[in-house]
Amino acid sequence: MTPKLQPDPNLSFYNRNAEQLAQQYDSKPFTEVHQSWSYHLADIFVALAANSSINLLATQANAIAYSKQLQILDIGAGTGRDAKYLAELANTQQQVTVYAVEPATELAAIGKQHTKDLAVIWLEDTLPELKQVTATNIKFDLILLSAVWMHIPSAERLTALTQLSQLLAPQGKLIITLRHGPSGDERVMHSVSIQELALLSQQLGLSIIDSISAESDKLGRAEVSWDTVVIQFSTTVTAKATVQFDANSLKTAEQAK
Repeated sequence: MTPKLQPDPNLSFYNRNAEQLAQQYDSKPFTEVHQSWSYHLADIFVALAANSSINLLATQANAIAYSKQLQILDIGAGTGRDAKYLAELANTQQQVTVYAVEPATELAAIGKQHTKDLAVIWLEDTLPELKQVTATNIKFDLILLSAVWMHIPSAERLTALTQLSQLLAPQGKLIITLRHGPSGDERVMHSVSIQELALLSQQLGLSIIDSISAESDKLGRAEVSWDTVVIQFSTTVTAKATVQFDANSLKTAEQAK
C-alpha cells in the first residue's frame, strides 16, 4: 500500500488564510517593503535608470546593456503585489514578462486577479526543483525570493540555489530575503543566515554583491527581523568592477584636461 502523504502545513496555512494574508501583504507597497535594496533595479529596468546618478555614469561607460525584453521570476509570489509592481515597469523601450510562482492556490487566485491585465504568467511550482519553471528554458534577468528561504530545509538549500543559478541570466540578479524570529503559527520555518548563503554561493560561482542586515519588520512585528542579499555570478561581479574602474579613470582624465 502506498503511504498517504501528509499535507504541507505551510501550504495549508497559506490557503486557509489567503484572504487575511492578502490584506496584510497588500497593506504595504513594494517600494516600502523592498526599499533597502530596490536601487539595484536601476541596473535592470530602463524605467528606473533615469533616477539613479550612479547608474547614469555606468551606462555612459557601457557597463549596462539594457535588455529590450526582460524576463523576471517571482518565487513565492503570494497575492501578486511584487509581480504587479515589476510588470508595471514595462515601457515603450522595454517589455517585461513576470513569471509568478505560487504553490498556494488560494493566494495565487487572488494574485491572478490583481495582475490579470499585465504580462504576468502564474505557475504552481515549488523549490527546490522548480520543474515547471525549468521547462520554460528561460534565463531570468531578475529572480526574487521574498519571504521564502526560511521555508526551505537546510538539507535542500544547495539543491535550491543550484536550480536558481541555472535559471539566472549571466548578468542577472538574485534577491533573497531572510526572515528571523519565531513562526507564531503552524507554519514551519528554519533558521537562516547570510553566512550560510555566502558559503553556498561560493560553491556555485556566485557572489553576494550587497547585503542588508537586521531590518525591522514592515508589518510591525517586534519579534521579526529581516536580512536581504543580492547575488550575481562571480564573473559578472569581476567584469563590472573592471568597467567601473575604467569609467572612473575616464572621469578623472576628463577632469584633468
